Amino acid sequence: MSISMLEISKTAMYEGEFKDRRIEFSESCKWLSEELGFPYKSTRMGDYERLLKTFVNPGAKVPTEQDLIDDFYHFMQAATEACQIIRLWNTFKDGKHDGLKDRIKHVMSGKSLRAEAIKKNAKGENDDPARDFAFELNIASRFLKGGYEVDLTDDCDVVVNIGKDKLYVECKRIKSIKKLASRIKKASSQIDTRIGANRKNKYGLIALDVTDVLLPEGTVAATSNVHLYDMEIQRAITDFAKEQEYVSTKNAGRNVAGILFEYNSSAFFPHEEKEPSLGFGRSACMYRHASQNKKSLALVSGFTGKIANQNL
Repeated sequence: MSISMLEISKTAMYEGEFKDRRIEFSESCKWLSEELGFPYKSTRMGDYERLLKTFVNPGAKVPTEQDLIDDFYHFMQAATEACQIIRLWNTFKDGKHDGLKDRIKHVMSGKSLRAEAIKKNAKGENDDPARDFAFELNIASRFLKGGYEVDLTDDCDVVVNIGKDKLYVECKRIKSIKKLASRIKKASSQIDTRIGANRKNKYGLIALDVTDVLLPEGTVAATSNVHLYDMEIQRAITDFAKEQEYVSTKNAGRNVAGILFEYNSSAFFPHEEKEPSLGFGRSACMYRHASQNKKSLALVSGFTGKIANQNL
């Protein structure tokens, strides 16, 4: 019987002014337009730019109560997406990365609100390629910020060079718990194909974004304690990984050294004595398969801490 293990690291907390995030998002959009050649105003990035001005527009009409509810929800969704774009800008703005431009082009497409984008289309499919590509770049960003070289030109979603070893990462966004097993199995099969017959110094990692399962409507959490929020989102992703241990072990093949589970959410923190604040959480945990050989386990242990606890 194989035994699997969860790697849990204490998350780091970062604070900053919202006005600074707005400035960074403007810089991100400028980068998209001037450096990469993608006019952003007609894309979902332009929608976020407009939504981020919702509560700071002096010429706005007096809203109804329902308008406030809807507008705040849209505002928080835009702010969450903006933080993700800022992260990509921070990671990729200073260097030339082959294959980046094609992926960024896809990231900018699609519906603005995630809750709308994950609804089934006319064919009964949950099709949201823009955020699929964004998740791939997010995972690439984790490794680049961790000090590793990343290849975005391979057929694999992300290839990471770790010394003499190559890590083949297949990224999947899970939109339905019913599809978890088949998505892990597909990712595992893709990794087998990428690695091929010669397995020397080659390993696989499956990265799963389970936000749409844990928070399908993108609901904003309301809590007075930022550390409690941090604990809640970390517990949510850890509990999910534990609950799906059997599914993970059964469907991940011999080339899969581990599975990274990730979850994103946002929060509103009211305060009696000062202005309210916003929070954007990104929690993750690494799941290692103990049936793997020692070198495989050591490889995962070696990079887990380096790709965790990263600011925007």
